[in-house]
Amino acid sequence: MKPTSRGELTPDPRSPITRIAPPDWADHAVQHIWIVEWDLPRGVALRQTALSYPALNMVAQPGRLAVYGPTTAVSFRTLEGRGWGVGALLRPAATPLFTDRPAEFANSEREIDAPALHAAVTRSMDSPERAATRHAEASDAVVRWIVERMPAADPRGLEANRMAELADSEPGLLRVPDLAAAMGASVRTLERLAADYFGPTPAAIMRRRRIQMAAERLRAEPQAPLADLAMELGYADQPHLTRDFRAVLGMTPREYAGR
Repeated sequence: MKPTSRGELTPDPRSPITRIAPPDWADHAVQHIWIVEWDLPRGVALRQTALSYPALNMVAQPGRLAVYGPTTAVSFRTLEGRGWGVGALLRPAATPLFTDRPAEFANSEREIDAPALHAAVTRSMDSPERAATRHAEASDAVVRWIVERMPAADPRGLEANRMAELADSEPGLLRVPDLAAAMGASVRTLERLAADYFGPTPAAIMRRRRIQMAAERLRAEPQAPLADLAMELGYADQPHLTRDFRAVLGMTPREYAGR
């Protein structure tokens, strides 16, 4: 199945994003590889807006290899000229590779000292003769580097992975108690998993997911009735949806839909 994402809030064909599912032997550590490329005319700047998943991203780009912690709000990046980025959206089980306190790593980044990996990715992305295979080669290099350092996940890490999968894929799970019931666990267990493997609290994770779902719907249906959308997403009423949406994205749902 082709990976998808609700995190990109302003998709633009001038900076297409390719997502590649990891092989089965890496599924415990990597949710997917994402690759973005752009080649913009002189004087043109493209502003990207994202509401990332509550997870770490490992990103290679020209001159830099770094891991980025979970974000607590929307993030912005301006693209100019020509460039690329190759990222791995990590599973929660892979978080301890980089930090044992993900909440303290929120909105932060740290360079990774792996020159051989960065050289391999750069060689693949910058070589014209590799045009047909560069994505697969870059993805394979990143995935193998991660799995070499994390050949398996511990039981709690796998539970954290399951928590993330349920939170993202089950539309009927809208609140933390619903998620806990689906996992057959207590809310306190989810809170401990979130502290060790995610960073944001379970409530923040579920809130972000609902905002991502609202934004996704409004991109597809800009005139969607907000009262109906609020009900579908488990809000008491439209004003509660609007309040959350504005608090996270800095604009109302209608303002977002009209962009």
